[in-house]
Amino acid sequence: MNRRRLMQTLMAPKKKTKANSKTKKTDKEELAPAEDQFEIISIEDLTEDEIREVVPNLIQVDMEKSSPRAINFCGDLNEESASAIISAMIYHNHNNRLVMVNEQQTKQYHAVKPMQFYISTFGGNAADMFGIHDLMVSMKHSTPIETVGLGNVMSAGVLLLASGAENSRFIGENTRVMIHSLRAGHAGAMHELETEYEETRWLQDQYVQALSRVTNMSKRMIKKMMERKTNVYINAEQAIEYGIADKILKPSYWDEGE
Repeated sequence: MNRRRLMQTLMAPKKKTKANSKTKKTDKEELAPAEDQFEIISIEDLTEDEIREVVPNLIQVDMEKSSPRAINFCGDLNEESASAIISAMIYHNHNNRLVMVNEQQTKQYHAVKPMQFYISTFGGNAADMFGIHDLMVSMKHSTPIETVGLGNVMSAGVLLLASGAENSRFIGENTRVMIHSLRAGHAGAMHELETEYEETRWLQDQYVQALSRVTNMSKRMIKKMMERKTNVYINAEQAIEYGIADKILKPSYWDEGE
């Protein structure tokens, strides 16, 4: 279990005390005075033993209204769906702060709240896929993104699933993953067709490079799959073997989550 999941597990059973449940807004504000009144400690600087000792006794200070930090992507990847996903990721990345104080209110502990990205798609536009992928990569060190593949994870969806945080890419036991070469259809003057063909080849090369960086698959292996000129289907166990996902989605995922 990684440090972040350990912290979530320790915090999950914690219930508000009777006193806390009756606190008024003014009392709640007293829990979060100016930061210079606290000794500021980052959870990332604690060892696992220190996390086990400290976290169960902390009181969470709500910095925003509590709600699931989840993005649900189900359907085709197009300009509209990509826009909604990107907007949600930017929002969750901006509001990723988790603040806790000890019972004596002398120390303030800071941590980062992850976001969850649920994916079920037959694929879609390659440019929109790269837009989301590049954003996920840029957020790698600021907000962990857990990816969860459900149902069908195909084409563009494969790269998005594989782009999740290390050891935080989950896949449903009966999920089907599909990889194929990029497809494009164009009509027009010959010089325009040549330009579009070159662009399609470039996008496919970028896809191969990106997928090889976030999985256990080499560029040669991915290209051989695409050279079959057909859809290549793999199951959840194979997806883990190839490094597209890390773990099968099990009931314990919800027990450990926020």
